[in-house]
Amino acid sequence: MKKTLRGRPRLPLTLWQVLEAVKRHGQVVAAAQELRCSDAYIHMRLKRVGLNLRAVLEADSLQGLFRIGYPNPQHVD
Repeated sequence: MKKTLRGRPRLPLTLWQVLEAVKRHGQVVAAAQELRCSDAYIHMRLKRVGLNLRAVLEADSLQGLFRIGYPNPQHVD
């Protein structure tokens, strides 16, 4: 018997893609539309790695944010 998956399938979005889209658009709603996900999903991904919208928008480079989100380079999704 084949098992059925429960819940929603995971989105194949990396943190880098989320950060780039938010930085490029300057707002979560437009980034979510581009990535075809919800704005709540973006806020959840940022919160999970200890970031918020203000930090992303005020950052000079995404490299620094990426290091904050993933201090251990072995742990990248």
